[in-house]
Amino acid sequence: MSDKEITQISICRREYKIASDEWQPLYIQRLGELLNNEIQQIEKETGIVDSLQLLVLSSLKITDKLLQLEEVKTGSNELIDKEISKLTREIENIL
Repeated sequence: MSDKEITQISICRREYKIASDEWQPLYIQRLGELLNNEIQQIEKETGIVDSLQLLVLSSLKITDKLLQLEEVKTGSNELIDKEISKLTREIENIL
């Protein structure tokens, strides 16, 4: 078993020790900073103070950004097409 370097990061005012063979310590710190910044922004915008809610909301927001980038990269509008179809059906049901 190899000795993994431990990197400490702060998320939602809690300290975490991360050991990884895959990521370098500076990269882990950068990931932690980005996540924590996203959490702080959501906390500021919403006034939510519950750590779990903040983590879930920030995870959803980051995942949304990732999916949007992936759709731009692949040229896919699959989610948009599905949403348009759903809204069209709802409008047809109303009419």
